[in-house]
Amino acid sequence: MRKAWYHHRGLQILLTSLVSVVCVWWAVRPLLSDPEEILTAFQQANYLTLPILWICITLFYWLKAWRWRLLLKPVGDFNTSRDLVPPTMIGFAFNNLLPAHIGDFVRVYFFSRKTGVPFTAVLSSAVLERVFDVIAILGYLGLGLLFVPGLDDSFRQQAIYVAVMAAVAVTGGMVYVFWTRPFVNFTEAILARLPFVPEKLRSKLCRMLETGADGLQSLKSPKLIVGILGSSFAQWALNGLQMYIALWSFGVEVSPLVACILLGVTAFGVTIPAAPGFFGVIQLCFMLVLKYFVDDPAAVFGASIYFHLSQYIPVTLVGLYFFNATGMTMAQMEATAEAAEEKPATVPVDVVSQPS
Repeated sequence: MRKAWYHHRGLQILLTSLVSVVCVWWAVRPLLSDPEEILTAFQQANYLTLPILWICITLFYWLKAWRWRLLLKPVGDFNTSRDLVPPTMIGFAFNNLLPAHIGDFVRVYFFSRKTGVPFTAVLSSAVLERVFDVIAILGYLGLGLLFVPGLDDSFRQQAIYVAVMAAVAVTGGMVYVFWTRPFVNFTEAILARLPFVPEKLRSKLCRMLETGADGLQSLKSPKLIVGILGSSFAQWALNGLQMYIALWSFGVEVSPLVACILLGVTAFGVTIPAAPGFFGVIQLCFMLVLKYFVDDPAAVFGASIYFHLSQYIPVTLVGLYFFNATGMTMAQMEATAEAAEEKPATVPVDVVSQPS
């Protein structure tokens, strides 16, 4: 069957690379008049904080794997370090190397392949992860916008919008959890009345909602809800701490509340379809947010690079180490990810052959 234009890998790479180039240019534009300022910022930075950043990264991904274990409780009890950390790291390494967030499908596939749990059940847990990530990120972003000193009224108004979005997201999520079938039926009825939503897309969205319902049983346990929410907020607190430390390392002193705003903007910014590894997007988010709080763009840009590479390099290397242990090739993995991306609700566990 012929691929849709947006599934062609070459075109994806071209378009996402263009987005990253534009973001990089936009980020460095304030520094073009004196590029040596960037070099000076790197020369004066304090790199003794690197071990602290790596500890934060280790805790971040372990917590992510532990939360995934809680979400998978309805289908089995898995060991966090043995069963969930390796596919988690493989997935994020592929997000750093391939476009279109393919690593998310890679992670689900590897876990499904290793444990024998149906792909759709594992996929539903990954969808739920995104819901809790959004709740935590909106919470920190709203906290920063509401209480950081020195913001004008327009920003305060944005904080109110963020709070409303968070409340709507939580309410919608709870309705979805406890009244899944009516929720899906209502969503399908609304989409059917929208002439610009094609029937194929409507069917796919409703199928994804039904797939996600398979993993919702974990949310009906108060104990698991507390664990999932707590780990979600802890994860993103660690990510915000990494940003704060990276800024401090380059002499940029801001309130932790500013780091909350930076965390929220960056977390949503990396959803833009940019080049693998989010190069350019992270730098632009740092520059756009911090221009309101500090007057040292070179140090901010340097801190964004420091924060970015301190994660990108170890996560990619560790993920590739675990991937190498599977015996699969990159070509097999990319073919698997493309198949999962096109039909996420129906990809079988044995979508590619076992390695010899």
